[in-house]
Amino acid sequence: MKRRTDTLYNLGNIARFFGVAKRTAAEWCKAGKLPAFKIGKEWKVRVSDLQRLIDRKVHVRERDDSPHLF
Repeated sequence: MKRRTDTLYNLGNIARFFGVAKRTAAEWCKAGKLPAFKIGKEWKVRVSDLQRLIDRKVHVRERDDSPHLF
């Protein structure tokens, strides 16, 4: 069985990626707006899951010129 490895983003990475505060990123994780999970007390998001989320949102909103993700 092939083992899959993927880069994980923590709240700091997620916040920088989206240009928001860490608190906002944490709220998105808690609300289920991001495909996040916890390791211990820390929220993590797989980079590949984040890319799929963005690709889906861009595809759905390609006719909508609104600059929002959620």
